[in-house]
Amino acid sequence: MDPPGDDNSTTVQKPLMDVTETDAYREKIIAFVNPKSGGLQGQVVFEQLRAQIGEANVYDLVKDHGPQKGLKDNQHEKNLRIIACGGDGTVGWVLSALDTSQMQYMDFISVGVIPLGTGNDMARFLGWGVGYRGEGLGPAIQSLAKSESRLLDRWQIDVKPTEDSGTANLKIPQPVFNNYLSFGADAQIALDFHEKRNASPRRYANRLFNKLAYGCISCHTFFDRRYLFGNIASHFELHVDGRNMDDDLFRFRPDAILILNIASYAAGTNPWQGIYDNLWCARSQADDDRFREQSCSDGYLEIIGFKHFELARIRLGRRGHRIAQGSEIKLIMRRDVPMEIDGEPFLLGPCQITITRKNQARMIITEKSQAAQQVQARRV
Repeated sequence: MDPPGDDNSTTVQKPLMDVTETDAYREKIIAFVNPKSGGLQGQVVFEQLRAQIGEANVYDLVKDHGPQKGLKDNQHEKNLRIIACGGDGTVGWVLSALDTSQMQYMDFISVGVIPLGTGNDMARFLGWGVGYRGEGLGPAIQSLAKSESRLLDRWQIDVKPTEDSGTANLKIPQPVFNNYLSFGADAQIALDFHEKRNASPRRYANRLFNKLAYGCISCHTFFDRRYLFGNIASHFELHVDGRNMDDDLFRFRPDAILILNIASYAAGTNPWQGIYDNLWCARSQADDDRFREQSCSDGYLEIIGFKHFELARIRLGRRGHRIAQGSEIKLIMRRDVPMEIDGEPFLLGPCQITITRKNQARMIITEKSQAAQQVQARRV
């Protein structure tokens, strides 16, 4: 997490006192910690939170086998504030557990983040920093207890077999996404990195080393002929709110497709609102008259295409090719394709995918966050 004064941190106008255990019960703050996130940092955060807000308010996601125990213990709390301590996967874990919980006052529950993962796109979007750096957590907890919240759309993914499916794998890591879904070259890079990290977890415990390794894998994938010259455009169909997008796809021939819910992707970039480049984005119109203002609560997703060589430029703040915005996305995959959901890569066989809005969650934000700058739609 960024220290006060960094761009992604909350601006504080007056000195903050440490949150006490009494404060935690008055505000009813609980924390879910994934001790495996961020190397050894998860355990450090776990111990800090126990000392800060009380042992009874801090739950170990690994030891408890998920958030269910903590939610059950607090199911009758009205103004419950939950701190998810981990990466984007941990945030999704907590939000999905809320879907199946018996919380009495669901509309009053809000969720904040202490980022311990690698990309931490949700934490970046909400304004809670790029990653925890060992600082004291008192000011952060105080901010999480008092800051405003915003609605976040959450999206259901329904997968059905087609005549091409055969015995291919159609299992996805989770049926809901909060950040993004992508497939093609970028997902192949993430999948290769994921497999190497699982094979040698100790080697990939350092955040800086991970970034270097990711860059090397990206360079290797650049020469993969499966993702050169827009080959994937021939392997899927895209329908947005009933409109077939084949003409747009074959005109641009992307190597990767991104379906974006929040204004943060690939560790903090926003390829929908990035800098327009006349040289590389010539086919992506410079004006915004065709599109709605980007919002995480309006019931619309942004769909963006990339050429392989643009992936590095996207990370430098450039814009991708805007394809469409829509509330119902249908994909028909004709062959196996690498896919990524909220940072979790996997290989998916031929199938039909339908994406629709599932519900909304209330997320805790900072005043200067990207989420705070967006127009908030009414709760559905």
